[in-house]
Amino acid sequence: MTHCRILLDANVMIECFRIGAWAELARGCWLESVEECCKEALTGDNSMAGRVAVDATALRQGLRQVHQVGRAERNQLILQHRAMVSLDPGEMDLYAHLLAVGGPRAGLLVVSTADKGAIVRANDLGWLDQLISFEELLTQAGASRPKMNALQKHYGAAWLGEVRTKIRLGVIP
Repeated sequence: MTHCRILLDANVMIECFRIGAWAELARGCWLESVEECCKEALTGDNSMAGRVAVDATALRQGLRQVHQVGRAERNQLILQHRAMVSLDPGEMDLYAHLLAVGGPRAGLLVVSTADKGAIVRANDLGWLDQLISFEELLTQAGASRPKMNALQKHYGAAWLGEVRTKIRLGVIP
């Protein structure tokens, strides 16, 4: 799995730190993201109940590359695909980066399993089959069973499969 490049959304990074699997994932996968997703993973209301503290040093050390996305890339994404304005800033930058480099291809997967809207937009771009659940990534990285069992439902392979099916059937527009 180390040869496969994985682009991570902030919600996946946060969940990884919540279950304590960041080191395992970083050892087992070639992890990348965009600067905005890193900012989203590292910020938030410290007083919020259930907030996950993400270690900035560990996050940066685990990512092999953090891509900078500029206004030109964002504008190109929105000009070509107007519906992308509904994405949060991190997901928009992920998709803008992917579009700028020619889209996902063999050896590059996108993970964004906690947000149905982002999955719908991936389908709009023809990238639905390039998504992989966080559960599948952890399995391939060799994460321990207790950590896998701690995952929230919307990070699982079954959940992503169900969302994909509903999108393909038009149940989720």
